Amino acid sequence: MSVTYPAQRVGILVDVQNMYYSAYDCFRGRLNYSKLLELASGGRQVVRAIAYAMRDGNNQSPFFTMLREVGFEVKTKEPKIRPDGTRKGGWDIGIAIDALTLAPKLDVVALVSGDGDFVELVKALKSRGVRVEVYAFDRSVGRELREAADLFVPLGEEMIFREVRTEQERREEPGVEWPHRAAAKVRDTFGAGILDEEETEEPEDQGAELFDQYADDEA
Repeated sequence: MSVTYPAQRVGILVDVQNMYYSAYDCFRGRLNYSKLLELASGGRQVVRAIAYAMRDGNNQSPFFTMLREVGFEVKTKEPKIRPDGTRKGGWDIGIAIDALTLAPKLDVVALVSGDGDFVELVKALKSRGVRVEVYAFDRSVGRELREAADLFVPLGEEMIFREVRTEQERREEPGVEWPHRAAAKVRDTFGAGILDEEETEEPEDQGAELFDQYADDEA
């Protein structure tokens, strides 16, 4: 059931990487963050609006400038490089830390992600009296996350910017699978949340400590 009122204090936390690939997978476009902020705030008091993204050395400053201009704080970090050269990284723990740290100051956490790994975070927030709203594309959100939230808000094509395809994409062979095509798009556009400049990094050690504490509380 949707229960909103103007005095609600809202924290909006956006998993940029998840939403980038979801938007491209579902609509071959990129998310309109200005519309997203307007939708998630719903005329309520926004305490924090934070966008979490990965960076790998490319200059993606225009995208992050846009995020700041529409009203988001930006947090980024670099992926870890495995011995085989592949990259691994994400903001799951960082988002969870911020959500749980901010919880005493919020009435609502608006989580913008379809990542099913956030199910336990949603449950932890709800157990502390915080209403959780999940915003994601309907085709890219798990059933558990959708059902765990107090409110699931499906994002549709109206939330998408259409982009002109790059020359590189036009040259790509038709058989290339979506993740590879999307990866090429990351390099050519500013949609994926990669930035070569210093931003706030995720406190990983604090995350492990905090989750140990929550595990003890639940036990």
